[in-house]
Amino acid sequence: MSPEIVRLLTEAAEWRLYGLLFEYPGEAWREQVRALLPDLREDGLRQLGEAALQYATPGLHIALFGPAGSVPAREVKWQGGVQFGYLMAELNAYYEAFGYAASAEEVADHYAIELGFVAYLKMKQALALSEEAELRAEVVGEAQARFLKDHIAVCAEPISKLLESYAPEYLIEAGRRILALAGPSPRSAYPLALPDEIDDDSNEMMCGPAPEGEDLIHIQP
Repeated sequence: MSPEIVRLLTEAAEWRLYGLLFEYPGEAWREQVRALLPDLREDGLRQLGEAALQYATPGLHIALFGPAGSVPAREVKWQGGVQFGYLMAELNAYYEAFGYAASAEEVADHYAIELGFVAYLKMKQALALSEEAELRAEVVGEAQARFLKDHIAVCAEPISKLLESYAPEYLIEAGRRILALAGPSPRSAYPLALPDEIDDDSNEMMCGPAPEGEDLIHIQP
């Protein structure tokens, strides 16, 4: 394999770990973390995975990331009161364009799903390069960079700050690492919601159709 493919696969494993750290830690989750550990080339990343296996519990996950948790893990919370339908439509456009099957247990704007999507795109880009499909690899790489800026970066800083106050050390370190990769939060490009449309991380929010005539993102796989 070329150095570029190796780099992408290494980064894919790293981002997959970050996504898993924000998922509910059931038995299937533990199996996935254990299976991922050999693919983590950096000692510090393996230590994060091992710490998660030791300390992560359903109770801790709910206390931090549950509906009333200390660390809201949904992007809509950090987008500054945007119209929820626009955000969900764009996320689903990304996922459908690249064939990403997000977990049915979490909504599309959950941090774990978004982090996992970055890992998936890096895997997809590595596959395209291995097949010498340079144009396809370029399209996937551009989508990954845009998604990182427009979505991951929105959540990375506020979530990292809250983790500093409420989370165990392995999650604090993960938050710092994600923030370093994502960079500062950009200004939101979404239309603002009306005050009565804004719901504080509620499961009752529903994704409705966009207003007629509005253009949403269109992504080519």
